[in-house]
Amino acid sequence: MRFVDVEEARAAPGLRLVIAGSVPSPWSQAAMGIFDLNGLDYAAVRLRPAAEAVRIWTGSHNAPVAVYDAEPPRTGWAEILVLAERLGGRRALLPAGDEARVQTFGLAHEILGEGGLGWSVRLLLVHASLTTDGREGWPSAVASYLAPKYGYAPERAAGARDRALRVLGLLGRALETSQHDGHDYFFGHEPTALDIYAATAINIVAALPPAACPMPEPVRHAFETLDRTVREEVPTSLLRHRDRMYEHHLPLPIRF
Repeated sequence: MRFVDVEEARAAPGLRLVIAGSVPSPWSQAAMGIFDLNGLDYAAVRLRPAAEAVRIWTGSHNAPVAVYDAEPPRTGWAEILVLAERLGGRRALLPAGDEARVQTFGLAHEILGEGGLGWSVRLLLVHASLTTDGREGWPSAVASYLAPKYGYAPERAAGARDRALRVLGLLGRALETSQHDGHDYFFGHEPTALDIYAATAINIVAALPPAACPMPEPVRHAFETLDRTVREEVPTSLLRHRDRMYEHHLPLPIRF
C-alpha cells in the first residue's frame, strides 16, 4: 500500500482504495486486510480531507471504496471481497466448500452488514453521545452528523444493543466450535476473510491498547465509553483471535 492524493489515484490504473483515517473503521480496516493478506498492490486515499473530491470521483461519500482500472467503484464489503478473489494473490480468502462459503457470507453480513455488529456499535456510540451531551460516545458534533445519516432514533438503541450481543455470541460459538476441532481460525489452520472481518470488528468493541492502535483521544474515548454490557460480553476466544490476527496477519490499525 502507498498513499496518494485523489487526482493521482483517479489517473492511475490498477487497484485503488479509499479508506477512513484516524479511526479504526472495521469496513476500511477489513478492506485493507483483504488486499494485504492477499499480497495485492494498491494505492490508498484517505477520505478526509478529500471527501468532496472522492465523491466526485467515485460517487460515494463513505469509505471504503475500491476502484480497479476503469471498472465501476465498489463500496460493499462483499463486492470488495469478490474483487480481491478475482484478482488472485497469495491465497484464497473464501473457503472452497459450499457450506463454509455460505457461512462466511452469512456471518460477515452479521458483522459488517446493515444492522450488524459494526452498524449497531455505531448507533450505540451516537446514542451515548446524544444522551450525555457528548460526555460519552462520539463528540457531539460527530454524533449529530452521523445520527440522520444512519437512521438513529432513541428507541433503536435497545435493539442495537441486543443485535451487538447476539452477533458477539454467534461469532464466539462459531470460533469455539472450530477451536474445539483443533483449529486457530474459523475454517481451519489458515485465516480467511471471516477472520479478518471478525478481528477488525472486535477492535471497535474492545480496542487494542494505545501502543498498538494509536488514535485521537476523542475517538478512543468514544470506544471506551461504548455500552458497558456490550464491552463486557465479548467472548475471550474472540479477543484472543483478534490479537492473533494482528500479531501474525494484519497491519496494526491506524499505523498508516
